[in-house]
Amino acid sequence: MSLDLLGLLSRDDWIYAGILLLSFGISWGIRCSQNEKLARQSGGAIGFAMALLILGWKIFYSLPITAFVAICIKYSSQRHLTTLVFISTFVYLMFVRYLHFLFDVNELASQANGVQLLITLRTIGLTFEVSDARRYKKDPSQFREGKRFLTDEPSFFDIFNYFYHFCGLFTGPYYSYQMLVDSYEPVLLKSWSPMKEIRVRAIRLCWSAPLFILFNKMFPLDGLRSDSVWDMSFTERMIYAAAVFVVFRTRVYSAWAVSESICVTMGLGIYPEASKPRCVVGPTDTVAYEKMKSDPNAVRNSEAIVNIDIKEIEMSDGFRSGIRAWNKSVQSWLALYVHSRSNRLYRVELTLFVSALWHGTYAGYFMSFLIVPMCAAVEDIIFSMVSVDPATNERPKWFRYLYTFTLRCRGFDFLATGFLLKNFVDTHRFWSSLYYWLLLVMLPVYAIHKICAIMGHRTKKAPKNLNNNDDINMPNKKEL
Repeated sequence: MSLDLLGLLSRDDWIYAGILLLSFGISWGIRCSQNEKLARQSGGAIGFAMALLILGWKIFYSLPITAFVAICIKYSSQRHLTTLVFISTFVYLMFVRYLHFLFDVNELASQANGVQLLITLRTIGLTFEVSDARRYKKDPSQFREGKRFLTDEPSFFDIFNYFYHFCGLFTGPYYSYQMLVDSYEPVLLKSWSPMKEIRVRAIRLCWSAPLFILFNKMFPLDGLRSDSVWDMSFTERMIYAAAVFVVFRTRVYSAWAVSESICVTMGLGIYPEASKPRCVVGPTDTVAYEKMKSDPNAVRNSEAIVNIDIKEIEMSDGFRSGIRAWNKSVQSWLALYVHSRSNRLYRVELTLFVSALWHGTYAGYFMSFLIVPMCAAVEDIIFSMVSVDPATNERPKWFRYLYTFTLRCRGFDFLATGFLLKNFVDTHRFWSSLYYWLLLVMLPVYAIHKICAIMGHRTKKAPKNLNNNDDINMPNKKEL
């Protein structure tokens, strides 16, 4: 019986499950202790100890870049700080990913890769937070009114504590240093109860975990990694692709249900509802936040740490809305530190390139990510041809169902297989077995539209709010 239970999950999945359960137990223990100093100062040491225990010597992959960034934050020239850290961190990420080709060391993979990815987000994010705070002190007029800035620069201990904080270290979600500082508010530890937030996520776990186990057993990803895919009919391949995407989604739904629960138990991402919090950004109504942050009776929510909108992912009517609802914290990071700070001419392409580079240098990642702009553009063209009902502000129901369950859902299935198969050989084999149908459908429409636009013969123009490729997968800029 024990062997059957062990066989329900892969070795990696059991390790991640253990990490999440251990982290949740630690977070609950800290909350029960009601010790503010412990809550403030222990997170980084606990995270580092867990990483050392689980990763062994691989934890030292992260030490050079964290030390380098900490020194840069404290001593580097303000003018070049963000550029230096951003470029250096990604160059270092590429270096450790390919280190096993140069030396006889294990490849950076699984939990070690996950930690390195989160460290990359945190090092760059903190650098921008510190830089923006310094710029604001010199010239407040260059920033929009209401934007929050760090009031005190972090010490070396604070930097270490944030970089290695155990909340989200292995699985995400990403959160800013400012959010970590906000979680130290005494009322969150001593007066506010996280039970309502945890209950919502526990209910999700009750259905997502069984679905993950069931579909993973029935449709293992390795079934797409050989020439056996040619033995399936086209319909069977489409069904298999959809099932594999179900496995991926339910796995992530389950992991983030626990990971978010760990964060909210520690008070991370918890803000008064009246402050209108947004993912990663935190409160957008700073006046309301300052007024209510210490009020034990204020109604609070966890919107700032919610990493996924399942309803939008499953039932939204388009590529953009579906992508925006996925891994919201990383998308907010991309919006804050790449998209909004890049030249308008190439910001979309650069953002998607950085996203693919961060996830990994596998061909499947780039093949999937770089098709997204074309899918979003064609979606705009299709949407522009179907009028919106002024009464409901929606397109006809028949169209929404037809588009959602054909191009939109099956398109996501197609793209997800490239993301999961990773390498070019497996991705090309499976996409070839599907006749690259997504590109065959999208590319001619995209090309004809572009040619007509260049020649000045466009007969219809998409609505302004839809025909804007600057927002393919970015949150609304007003929210940031």
